[in-house]
Amino acid sequence: MKRRSLTLTTIAWLLWLCFTSFSAAQPSEPIPVYVLQGEGTATPLRGRYVDALGVVTGVGSAGFYLQDPVGDGRDETSDGIYVYTRRRPDVRAGDCVLVRSALIDEFYDKTELSRVKAIEPSTLCRGRPTPAPLPMLPYAARPEEMYEPLEGMWVRAAALTGVVHGPTKRYASGEAEIALIPALLHPYISDGRVFFDEPVERALLVYVSSALGAPLPDLHHGDRVRIAGLDGAAFDAILDYNFGKYQLLLLPGAIVERIHAVEAAPLPAAPASEEDFTVCSYNLMALGSGSAQHPDPNDYARELHRRSLAIAEWLGGCLIVGLQESGTPRDAEALATHLRERFGLDYAASALPGPQTANPEFPLTNALLTRNDRVRVLSLASPQSCSPVDYGVVDPGACPAGTFPLFDRPPLVADLTVKGNWGDAMTLTAIVNHWKSKVGDEAVNLPRRIRQAQAVAELAQARLSANPNAAVIVLGDLNDYYGSEPVETVRTATEPDLVHLFDRLSPLSRYTYIYNGASQALDHVLVSPALADKIGEATILRLSADYASPLAPAADNVLHASDHDPLLVRIWPRGVGWVAGNVGYPGVQVELWDVGGSRAAQAASDARGDFRFWNVRPGAYRLSLQAPPHIELSLSDVAITVISGENRFMTTARHRASAAGAAMALWSVAPASAP
Repeated sequence: MKRRSLTLTTIAWLLWLCFTSFSAAQPSEPIPVYVLQGEGTATPLRGRYVDALGVVTGVGSAGFYLQDPVGDGRDETSDGIYVYTRRRPDVRAGDCVLVRSALIDEFYDKTELSRVKAIEPSTLCRGRPTPAPLPMLPYAARPEEMYEPLEGMWVRAAALTGVVHGPTKRYASGEAEIALIPALLHPYISDGRVFFDEPVERALLVYVSSALGAPLPDLHHGDRVRIAGLDGAAFDAILDYNFGKYQLLLLPGAIVERIHAVEAAPLPAAPASEEDFTVCSYNLMALGSGSAQHPDPNDYARELHRRSLAIAEWLGGCLIVGLQESGTPRDAEALATHLRERFGLDYAASALPGPQTANPEFPLTNALLTRNDRVRVLSLASPQSCSPVDYGVVDPGACPAGTFPLFDRPPLVADLTVKGNWGDAMTLTAIVNHWKSKVGDEAVNLPRRIRQAQAVAELAQARLSANPNAAVIVLGDLNDYYGSEPVETVRTATEPDLVHLFDRLSPLSRYTYIYNGASQALDHVLVSPALADKIGEATILRLSADYASPLAPAADNVLHASDHDPLLVRIWPRGVGWVAGNVGYPGVQVELWDVGGSRAAQAASDARGDFRFWNVRPGAYRLSLQAPPHIELSLSDVAITVISGENRFMTTARHRASAAGAAMALWSVAPASAP
């Protein structure tokens, strides 16, 4: 963080500026960049129009980085600044330029110049900037303490090897970024994954961007990479600050090389049988033809096929699919048509337009796909709710005077019947959601999501009040975390409480999205207690979050067709069991054997020792456990009786080396035996 003590040079500049008009007239002499940046966390000249002189160090698609030729020689101040030009500027790295009449301001806490009147070549630069050494491993200091004084500057870093935690993310502008943990620090990352609620581990993430021309390959979570210069050693970058994080904007000549790849091997879901049925939730990631989505017909056709492939083959032709980010109802129908014609699955689409449906740039609509061979839609509604707060949603006539529409994407409520080999068709109410995103001011967004949660809970309560045993499922992109106030509100605001099916997942499985390198759950599924007793499986299909957003995806590449992982729930109307266990250590092989000696299921414990067996028919079984050589289990073979619903299994384990060390310690302090 920049120190707040003022140098004589800065004080002189500020005194001079106090006697200068900043309205129409401009100072006759440009202000040094280090004075514009200031010695605090924000510029002391915010809101003024200034002239600035410097050397261009990096050029992007909408601006460039300007650095004072020689700087003020102090480590506490930054000599570089970003100049926003809206379009790619006509400058090159190394040019000396004079920026005329630019507004200096803070854009999401990043000091920048914008609204530039003119950019002129200049001969006034007295020297050339040189790269500042960049400390890469923030062992003790917070990132802002190390990097704030270098914001916007040309830096040089030693070659870096790291493990990817934020897969390659590509933007419409053509830029891409990754997040990685330096290899030296990776052994200290618990369970090999960084979660959003682990601030100490998140502080170790290094963000790398291609915004200035150095390419980034398609990298997945867990890939090991090396970043170096052309000589294999140090590389150059601009250290920038964007939306709450410091980024290394690699300069041309920096090379990102994958040195170890993680094999992409997601597991497809089994199709529903005649004795069960499946319900899924899938964020389609802007599957529309809006101007900021897929306006090109060929691009749209490719993306439509990729989403269809995910549903047909990887979600096992899920019988009921709640969709978020279908552009319009017409796009949901196009998806259903493609599934019928290309995959032979008799899907029907149900959707009702909402306020954001008509957005020409980014239309979004909640929708539902149902299989006509087994599912019937009885009723469909998309109720708007009203709020005392104006959130800018335009929905004429939806709310009485003095109140305002709450949802720009109202929930879709569908009453359904599902038939199968269990007797009478089962009635189910599905509520498909896409709540307010976290983009923007969370001081406004969070209270809005809480109100949306309350509104959805009221919809669920209406069904439960009419029938306490009603089967209700609330699913979709709630845009908040597992355990967050909005998610807890929708869970607990009904009588009885809804059941969050992520409670049944192992902690390491509770993520559907990766943002800035941190895994998090934004998509959720909650059910009424009567339905919870019939759940045999709750699964997150690993198709998106862990994988790169590909530079040129093929039509048959289903990985990262969306940026959210889809969810699948399997419902057994006659009831079924599931087995959850913890064996204390990773890598323990667990097998489930039926009374006939056939293996019914197998799994390996995860990094926290958890394992799951889904869809286990009630009856007698035997659990067989095989641990790695260094682990000793208290039980390796045990008989269990599975009942319908939850079945928990626990055992104790110890590390042989640890046990031996403890025994040695006890022996060393034991009293000597009497002679």
